[in-house]
Amino acid sequence: MKFGVVGIEKRALKEYLPLYFSMRDSGDFYFAVQDEKIEQALMQKYRLSHLYHNLQQLLDLGIDACFIHGSTPAHFELARKCLENGVHVFIDRPVGESLTELRQLQNLALNHRQILMLGFNRRFAPLVDDLKQVKHKRLLMITKNYNNLKLGTATAIDEIFIHLIDTAIYLIDEPIKQCNSQIRKNQNGMLDTAVMQLETEYSTAWLALDAHSNADDEQIQLTSDRGHYILNDLQELEIQNQLIKQVSTSKKWSEPAELCGFYQMVRSFIQAVESKTSTKLKQKNICLSHRLCAQMLKSAKQK
Repeated sequence: MKFGVVGIEKRALKEYLPLYFSMRDSGDFYFAVQDEKIEQALMQKYRLSHLYHNLQQLLDLGIDACFIHGSTPAHFELARKCLENGVHVFIDRPVGESLTELRQLQNLALNHRQILMLGFNRRFAPLVDDLKQVKHKRLLMITKNYNNLKLGTATAIDEIFIHLIDTAIYLIDEPIKQCNSQIRKNQNGMLDTAVMQLETEYSTAWLALDAHSNADDEQIQLTSDRGHYILNDLQELEIQNQLIKQVSTSKKWSEPAELCGFYQMVRSFIQAVESKTSTKLKQKNICLSHRLCAQMLKSAKQK
């Protein structure tokens, strides 16, 4: 099979490119690169001699599927063009700039019988999956701290906070009945903090992002009638109750790509393209995080 890769930037170079080269047994990968520095990095590190510069060139090669990276505003047109040409699509970030665009892409994929996958890697992280199996969830708290994140409010919510929301949606086992949120900006108009509370019939989820906390970490806490679970940076899970204190580490997932779920996510998409079935892509309620982000930004403007 032939896989195209477009929109390569620093994040994709670090997290995805090594995966693609480790999965060459599944097919051939063709890269469209517009940034000269990234093109040189690919040629030097991976000794690639045949690089392309736009999606159309990859479509002309007859690619079966395409991995789309890069800036969120470009995702919609790239994905639309792929789906209209009978190409399966993986997008590594939130889709487009509105829920309407995502719905349009989903309808296109359905009409053309193509696979459309949104890559929220935490859904595939092994220790997050352990939390997913916990029954009778009561309280869920997800926090992410940055040392000095300089992003405008809309960009920070749509591209970063959305991952906290999606993780909560994935872990919660019941329909969300109520949502409240708050956004604070600093003096420069950049995001300072973002908070959201989600209510279901039996549980409460509290999500928080601090863009200027002088720290760089992520933590997921979960309580149930069986104990208290604390997951630090996706790599160490601590379980506490009255009888025991148990710590699970990431030793058996030595590679960061596996620890954070990137390997499992990309492999699942490739297998879905091979089998032409999307049942194992963990896409349930995948639109909900986009809708809650839109509501959050709308609410912030009205205050």
